Amino acid sequence: MVDDFEDALGVSCNFCHAADTTTGKLNYASDAKPEKEIARQMMRTTLGINKKYFGIKHPEIGSSGLTVTCNTCHNGVAFPDGH
Repeated sequence: MVDDFEDALGVSCNFCHAADTTTGKLNYASDAKPEKEIARQMMRTTLGINKKYFGIKHPEIGSSGLTVTCNTCHNGVAFPDGH
């Protein structure tokens, strides 16, 4: 999953994941950053499009069988034009 987001959005993990205030390490369980919920919504949308329009029965992020991916719109940019 890491490579999918890094490549498609041109970001690293700290774009969505908050750092622990004590250790400075990323707290992957934390929902402190709104970007994390936006990413979840975008993943649900992408998977839904693949299922509804392309008949992929069990779409999964990172699968090579997906027709629509993060990169379809983002093309290596965190905030694509017009969005």
